[in-house]
Amino acid sequence: MVTKVVIEARDLDTDERERVELDVDAPSEEHAQRTQLKELVAAHHPGARLRSFADGAASFLGRQHLVVATYDPKPKGRKPSTAASPQEGLFAA
Repeated sequence: MVTKVVIEARDLDTDERERVELDVDAPSEEHAQRTQLKELVAAHHPGARLRSFADGAASFLGRQHLVVATYDPKPKGRKPSTAASPQEGLFAA
């Protein structure tokens, strides 16, 4: 699925903002989406480290920038399984 990735960066000292839009072939699996966003951000902000990822968006923090990368629109992909697992029984009331 071809979609757009929007990378927005904010300078932590000056509040200056930068926006980059890239057309990409978005993977359907969430772990692959996270990897793709990491690689795209690394190309523009090499020192930024992944802080969080959820629902097709990731945040990164570098020495000088706060970076957010999102799919627009968010690709429809497989979600983690919500089926009951044996582990859940351990915490049931």
